Amino acid sequence: MFQGFRWQFIVLTLATIVFIAAAMVRLSRRATQPPPAPPSPTQFLNDAATSEPPRQNQALATETTATARAENSISGPSSVYREALVGAVRRLNPLFAHLNPVDNDISSLIFEGLFASNEYGEVVARLAEELVISADGLEYVIRLRDDVRWQDGMPFSADDVLYTVSLLSDPAYARMSPAAQVWGTVELQKLGDHLLRFRLAQPLSSFTHLLNIGILPERALRGTTLPQLVQHPFNLSPIGTGPYQLAALRLGGQNEIRRVELARSPIYIERPEAQAKYPISSLHFHLYPDVEAALAAFASRDVMALGGGDARESLLASPSSQVYTQADSAVGMLIFNWQAPPFAERRARQALALSLDLPELLRRHLGADVTFADSPYPPSASVYLSQAFWHSYNPAQAASLLDAAGIIPSSEDEAPAGDSAAGEDDVDNAGFSLLVEDAAPLRSLAKAIAAQWEALGFQLQIEAVSPGDLTNRLETGRFQAAIVLQRIGGDLDLYRYWHPAQFGNGRNYGAASDHDLADLLEMGRREIYGDRRAAHYRQFQVAFAEGAIAIPLYYPLYTFVVNEAIAGLQLGFLASPADRFRGIGDWHLEARQSA
Repeated sequence: MFQGFRWQFIVLTLATIVFIAAAMVRLSRRATQPPPAPPSPTQFLNDAATSEPPRQNQALATETTATARAENSISGPSSVYREALVGAVRRLNPLFAHLNPVDNDISSLIFEGLFASNEYGEVVARLAEELVISADGLEYVIRLRDDVRWQDGMPFSADDVLYTVSLLSDPAYARMSPAAQVWGTVELQKLGDHLLRFRLAQPLSSFTHLLNIGILPERALRGTTLPQLVQHPFNLSPIGTGPYQLAALRLGGQNEIRRVELARSPIYIERPEAQAKYPISSLHFHLYPDVEAALAAFASRDVMALGGGDARESLLASPSSQVYTQADSAVGMLIFNWQAPPFAERRARQALALSLDLPELLRRHLGADVTFADSPYPPSASVYLSQAFWHSYNPAQAASLLDAAGIIPSSEDEAPAGDSAAGEDDVDNAGFSLLVEDAAPLRSLAKAIAAQWEALGFQLQIEAVSPGDLTNRLETGRFQAAIVLQRIGGDLDLYRYWHPAQFGNGRNYGAASDHDLADLLEMGRREIYGDRRAAHYRQFQVAFAEGAIAIPLYYPLYTFVVNEAIAGLQLGFLASPADRFRGIGDWHLEARQSA
């Protein structure tokens, strides 16, 4: 039957034998190599609210082939960067990372958002390729990049964004992030594999800042709900699209994570913008329980870098180091409860501001850890506008303003207000309290403020409370004046802090209410053109100073210290300390370092 096809049959048989032999060799090779995915921990967080770091049963986590692949993907010697972090790893997940500074630092290198902030605080595309905003500011159509792959090799698509947004809009997420209030009103529609349309309930010009949050891989987490994700193994075996991926978790004697090792992602460096960049092949983050231990590690050269706002003077004094300093995107603010007399009266607030010699007070009590604030925005913000009013120290003018307002503070040695000849409409404001977090520098600053206000006749009681009590007192309005730290981040919209509608359900804790200020905030929210929006926010700063809405006190300073081996580092706008890694693609080591 096959006589006429004898030679074809022989060729087919030989080809089949060769194919089977090749397949057996390939399968044999696969069996001896672990997969390139990041390692999975043997134990993970069991409680969403736990304050303890996750544990593992193994004494040492096993490295994957990700490190080896990354080492071979760029020519030149291997280089390892070592940095000290204070705290513990909990969840390497962008949805939860903001709850823990250590997680936030490391996650920023593993995950990417649709957008990111550049060194000037401006929004730039990351996983997004193109953005079109409708004229009414309600629709955002985003075309995604089609050349992005996850660190496990799977393609990035609109499904990943849909899944991530479904978690962000879960009502339960509101307990973790105030941004959930916005996500709960956003409609998202998939128009194609790489095309999405967001529909907002009302214009929000800062919406792209919300899209900076890292995107999660839908295929790796398919069907996982938000409560399940809180304690999911993914939190210690993350898969992102960023420049570095998890290589290993190294454990200490008590099975606590002592070191997190990241390897350069071979998939990421295939992108056009990553070519000839990221010469540092591995990042090792050594975890320490306190600043003192981290400082000792830096001094002994166990690590090459250390950052933070604590123990700044010790950081500045570190030998053989390069020091980088930038104002954090936050403002220490003295706020008033406008529902308690006399703070609803503009002249009273102006008088209290003019009676403080703030630059001198800050120098004496907070030292080199802060710089003097003169705006509700940090100086690194693109709309920042210095206001001379906050530089003024004029006790005589302060007393005149109180007199013009009919406000007559009285000390304990003076006659009661009822015996004053000032008249029935005059207000006695002999005493009130200043709420402050129970930390030695802040207590000292509060006492100095009280001393200068006493020169006007006010008797001020200092209430130093724990951070938790401070938050509770602010949220329930049980204060008259308070020193608070307002985190600005990358979002220039201060609606949440100063609009009357945010009293009771936002962060306008003191019920501040100024019509002009509210109008400017609303116009800034609606304006989709950046230059016009910036103009509204500059006018907002002028109105804020003229009305003495509150008293800006200080900007916290972030200090980053590295040893002499590290080159190419620059600090730009810091929406959070994790932004120090924004330019890590240009960092390099002058000499080879070993782990």
